Amino acid sequence: MRQTIAATLALLLFGTQAHAQTSVVLSPTEDASLGYHDNFNSASTNYNSTIHYSAYAQPGAQGGINKGRGAMDFDLTGIPAGSTVLGAFLSLSAIGPFGVGDVAAIGHVGQNQSQLRRITSAWADNTVTWNTQPTTTALNDVLLDPSTYATENYLNINVTALVQDMIDDPNNSFGFMLQLVNETTSRGLAFHSSVAPDADKRPVLLVIYGDCSGEGIAEPVGEAHAFTISPNSTSPGATVRLDPDFAPNIPCTLSVIDAIGQTVLIDRVEHWPYELIVPAVAQGLYTVRLTAREGNVLGAAALLVR
Repeated sequence: MRQTIAATLALLLFGTQAHAQTSVVLSPTEDASLGYHDNFNSASTNYNSTIHYSAYAQPGAQGGINKGRGAMDFDLTGIPAGSTVLGAFLSLSAIGPFGVGDVAAIGHVGQNQSQLRRITSAWADNTVTWNTQPTTTALNDVLLDPSTYATENYLNINVTALVQDMIDDPNNSFGFMLQLVNETTSRGLAFHSSVAPDADKRPVLLVIYGDCSGEGIAEPVGEAHAFTISPNSTSPGATVRLDPDFAPNIPCTLSVIDAIGQTVLIDRVEHWPYELIVPAVAQGLYTVRLTAREGNVLGAAALLVR
């Protein structure tokens, strides 16, 4: 298990049986930095071998501006066409200093709110440059909040809608573009790329998907209720809190069920909120189900333990 990017729990609410979902963990197939430096002939330079995946703007060494963006792609062809993406989470590890300049000498710096956009035209990491960078769309783009310190990791970024768009429109989907919302100096958000020497710091995309055809989908559970589990990032042995949206203190049975339908934990819940100790289980997708004394399902939530 990863000690930096992983050891996380991703939560989704859904009404399907555990065996109807599949989770995959993907590494980038391509990534490249895109940049230019005023007063240097660099806008046509390919930077696919850089160790950072960054969005930044800083004063140039010879005046003007030095600006950068990042392009990254993952192979989603193993996910069947028509699949429903139940959750997709991108994890990026901060790199800290990666060069020279106001941003590169620090890492995350300034008012560095950034965005992840879907790339809509083909590109190759060994040829792409700032001048030939691919097109993007703002549809379902994901905003990344400003960092709070220079080496802050951004784990489990929710890119579900973006990845669903990629599955639905593969002919116009070629990964993620990372860029600043405000591309003026000096600000930047800098992460490790796929060529980082430490494999645990390379980007990871987790995708959980189901079959839209209906095969294996559970029957509706009637007036089932939602509940939340927090925090949304944890590991086996940690304590998480369950808060229901139904009336407090309804006694019920809590079951934790693995992906092949085996129950790995049963507990009795008498009072709310309820604290659950995540069992020492293998990484994977689990269903947390609440059942009333009469046998009807009160609610179900899926959690992925990594």
